[in-house]
Amino acid sequence: MASRAVALRYAARRLRDQQIVNRISTTRTAGRWTRADILYGPQPPEVPVVTEQVAMGNPFFGRGVDLLCNAIAGTDWYARRFDPTLGIRAPLTDQPNIVADPSPLQTLWNYRFGAGEDLILYGNHFGLNGELDWRTGRPGWIVPLPADEVWIMTDPAQPGWYQWVIGGEAFDPDEIFHVSAGARSGEILGRGVLAQHADWLSGVEAAEKWSRDVFAAGALPPAVITVSNAANQAQLDLVKEKWRDIASTREPIILPSGTELKPVVGNAEQSQLVQARQWNAVAVANVVGVPVWKLGLEGPTMTYQNVETGDIDFVRDCVDRYGRPLTEAMSKWMLPAGTDVAWDYDSRMRADQKSVADVLVAYVGAGILTEDEARARIGRGPKEVAQPTTPPATEEDTTQHVEEAADAAAELNTIGVG
Repeated sequence: MASRAVALRYAARRLRDQQIVNRISTTRTAGRWTRADILYGPQPPEVPVVTEQVAMGNPFFGRGVDLLCNAIAGTDWYARRFDPTLGIRAPLTDQPNIVADPSPLQTLWNYRFGAGEDLILYGNHFGLNGELDWRTGRPGWIVPLPADEVWIMTDPAQPGWYQWVIGGEAFDPDEIFHVSAGARSGEILGRGVLAQHADWLSGVEAAEKWSRDVFAAGALPPAVITVSNAANQAQLDLVKEKWRDIASTREPIILPSGTELKPVVGNAEQSQLVQARQWNAVAVANVVGVPVWKLGLEGPTMTYQNVETGDIDFVRDCVDRYGRPLTEAMSKWMLPAGTDVAWDYDSRMRADQKSVADVLVAYVGAGILTEDEARARIGRGPKEVAQPTTPPATEEDTTQHVEEAADAAAELNTIGVG
């Protein structure tokens, strides 16, 4: 197991401070992908690209990402292998280090949280492979890398050839642990939410900004100011400035004689600002992949049983969307053939205690589980079985044993043994 100091020295030695191979530009040169290409795909200049900071600043977007990442980080995983005696894929007694402690620089929870966020936002997770684990023959730990700092270098003359570029240094594919959250056939990089919905998220941010400005101004409409008497430009600018001050101070305005003010009628309700913001919030929840009711938005009427079923669906349909690529990559690249990593989703989808007890009782009664196996499902150890005790020997028993021994010795003497 690598220590934190060893991992830091290893990463510093590998990631030398050199000049960037290809400078960030708005165009893509032959054989190179720019940083913008990796994050968002080639974008025309007129299309605004929403940044991570802006997207995460949206309460519904940021909260939705946190919910998914927390579910990934808080769910246990384990390495397993087929056991022919049991006929099932059973967890290994000695878990590989890459599963028990994949990153010496952080806790297991932090690693899984960061990996989940990388996959959601950018569609890719990267780690610098550490030294080999003698038990698996594969890297025993990794140093996670910022997903937006890893470039890819390709060569059109050699289809299929590529290298990773980090801090100006090139790395072969087998030196970097790469997880893709889903890519088209023939493509290496996955697509995250920021890339797939960049244009739409920019529109949401623009609408939110405009709505905030309207509400911050007290929903005051613009106006047409008509001045009948002669006035110079300085006076006109003064009237306009006073009208602007109303938006922030809410103070009454005093206009010169002969000035007519005609507000351009409009309000937040007629502009459907409230409805638009609500619709955007629901759409953001769908983009991130989180049920709207988990973000405090209006959803279907939920009973206790509905909430329980909803949580199970959330794990299966939303969390596993980003959790499965991570375990699949771990199984393929970090563990020997025949061993894979699986999530313990059952621990997160457990029902209430009464329902669990009823199911376990039925399983034990049907012979599907033993009592100890059922107890293990609820975190209990094997049931203690009272050992039978031998009653102390009585004087009568002792006399009987002596007589039996004497008879056996006499029989041996008669057949010439002894």
